[in-house]
Amino acid sequence: MGVLRWFEIRHKVVQNAAIALYFLVLTGFLLQLQLQLQLQSRLSLSIPQDATETTAPTRRPAQKPLIKPDNVIVSGFIFYGRKSRVSSMRCYLERNLVDNGGWLDEVLWIVNTQNEQDLHYLDEIIACNPKRHKKVIPEEHLSTYTYYKAWRHLERGKYYVKIDDDILWFDDNAIPSLVTRKIEHPEDFVVAGNIINNPPLGFIHFRMGALHPYFPEPKQPSYITNGTDNWKPSRHGFWDGPKNFTWDVEKPPPVWPHHGWLRVQDDAMIYQTPVAKLKYEVWGTSYQKWSIAAQMHYSLLENIENDALDLYKFETWTLYGDRIRINFICIYANDILDADPEHWPKNRGDEDMIVLDLPEKLRRRKCPSRSFSICTPKRS
Repeated sequence: MGVLRWFEIRHKVVQNAAIALYFLVLTGFLLQLQLQLQLQSRLSLSIPQDATETTAPTRRPAQKPLIKPDNVIVSGFIFYGRKSRVSSMRCYLERNLVDNGGWLDEVLWIVNTQNEQDLHYLDEIIACNPKRHKKVIPEEHLSTYTYYKAWRHLERGKYYVKIDDDILWFDDNAIPSLVTRKIEHPEDFVVAGNIINNPPLGFIHFRMGALHPYFPEPKQPSYITNGTDNWKPSRHGFWDGPKNFTWDVEKPPPVWPHHGWLRVQDDAMIYQTPVAKLKYEVWGTSYQKWSIAAQMHYSLLENIENDALDLYKFETWTLYGDRIRINFICIYANDILDADPEHWPKNRGDEDMIVLDLPEKLRRRKCPSRSFSICTPKRS
């Protein structure tokens, strides 16, 4: 009957042994039940009225804040051209100003546009805090082989966090982590951010479990809400389709505007999604395909919602002769100025010099750090 029948046991020793055995079995059963309940609570999917929750939060301990050294000056170094991008990044820059408890003593804006609306927006930014924001207008429009002229504006003794204007978001600890790494390892010529949607790092993120299966929504939704939590993938339900479905990275986007992507419930189907085509490469498919970029962005939203950003973080990755993009990097001004950017080869861009030629010539390392940010798609 599944229980011990005490009245049939006549010997005291046997009875005591049976009692002990019963409590051992009962304790084991209760522990197993508790573990099952804990596991179910972690994996359970709550169902709101209008959608299906696709993932459950995974709480991780917060990283201890890094303390900015008193004798260190940190400057943001922004290559500016587009209001449409910077309007998103601006709030994260403001959060990182020393006035707001961040590490940026100033932000140097390198103007590289003649668009009146873009220029007016930059003037608005500077007017809000002229003590921290400064504008630099080069004598000409800068391009690949003339970007070196921007680097001439560095001031010795300062650490610079160079940020392209297509960086939309970065983690609160990104700038402190970059600068700390550079301070503690002066032998590193450049420290690059752990950037999402920036090959070859997507290849690493995929294999670390930071990317998740998503497909474009199969049909245009009849109703779209502008609720404040609409960015959360869990608010839009699971993708519903055949188990053998795949998305060819050569396919164009759905025809309706602002299409969304939906979480695939079966994690094993990630091999049928665009990110399965990621390679350890700087160019090629990993860089060019819009669908790979979209899936990486939706995976980030899921990880933000689930407090699972640690999935992206890895120990320092020394690149040696490999290229890394300079969308989000930290350098020490003296390192660049000592290399005399005025006389860099005319057929080499600033990225070529900073991450390839100069580290090789000086036998100094370049490496992405654990900090990370997100870059907008540069895709066809």
